[in-house]
Amino acid sequence: MNNEKVIKSIANTLISQYGDDAETVAMLRASEYAAAFNNDEWIKWEKIISEIQSIDKSPILDS
Repeated sequence: MNNEKVIKSIANTLISQYGDDAETVAMLRASEYAAAFNNDEWIKWEKIISEIQSIDKSPILDS
């Protein structure tokens, strides 16, 4: 699975599990990695936050 698909998958999973709190959960995770100076994971979670924000702005409606 490529990186972009992983980001979208994690974002969708967080939204499914946490609903409106998904962005907050992702922010907490990002801050944990930033505090640990784990730049790769921190950047990944910042991308997940952006994906969650994007999904929230224009949700895909499944029929």
